[in-house]
Amino acid sequence: MGRGLVTLCLRAGVVGGILALALTGCSSAEPDEPLVRSATVQATPHPSVTASPPVMSSRVTPSATPEDTPSSAAPEDPELDHGSPNSIHVLVNKQNPLDPADYAPEDLSVPDVPSSRPGAELRDEAAGAAEDLFSAAVQDGVDLTLLSAYRSYGYQQGTYAGWVETYGQAKADRISARPGFSEHQTGLAMDVGAADGACALEQCFGETAEGAWVAEHAAEHGWIVRYPDGAEDITGYSPEPWHLRYVGTEAAADVVASGGVLETAWGFAPAPGY
Repeated sequence: MGRGLVTLCLRAGVVGGILALALTGCSSAEPDEPLVRSATVQATPHPSVTASPPVMSSRVTPSATPEDTPSSAAPEDPELDHGSPNSIHVLVNKQNPLDPADYAPEDLSVPDVPSSRPGAELRDEAAGAAEDLFSAAVQDGVDLTLLSAYRSYGYQQGTYAGWVETYGQAKADRISARPGFSEHQTGLAMDVGAADGACALEQCFGETAEGAWVAEHAAEHGWIVRYPDGAEDITGYSPEPWHLRYVGTEAAADVVASGGVLETAWGFAPAPGY
């Protein structure tokens, strides 16, 4: 499998022109409820562009809290490493940025799965798990495609800036991560869609056969739906049934058993804002 940084500009004809719809606000969502967080709305730097990360936030330092109030930096299970960006259990949200902010994985590879992004990469372990997930889907008569995977810090700068320009910062923060705060930068997150492009990067993906299959079976292969419906007050993001995060099969099963929200399962406080 090849290495190199992924080019994430959405190609016309693969996802049914979803980028053009996002640019004009013409989607199945209401105009004031932008939901396509993973698309890029303006010309963005190539993932290989090196950008100097601004000092946006520091990792939360554990402090004394009531026993019944989880800390944003004190995991429930000390056996899991939620702080290191190299850990498959790293917790990345609006209160827990990557450290360093411009972190880049060293073990990226291209999973052997159908993809609208030739060369889209994931970390090696996640790439193998993605292949298992896609293979299991095919066996059940479900055809998935990979829409997005690893993104560099520099690439996310352009993506986030485009959403801010389009919707303003408050709404942009509901649908796009700031650079240094994106799960895609870990190499452990991917966006998936139906092979026919139905509801690509839209909330209605969750109502498709492909979206329903992913919701039911992703955890069996180590993936969770990272931003589930009804959890925006905890995750800080609008629901994204297409955005999957790799945590390993054991941890994924624990997350599902705990209600499906990563922060809750791992004992972190809600992170609705920066």
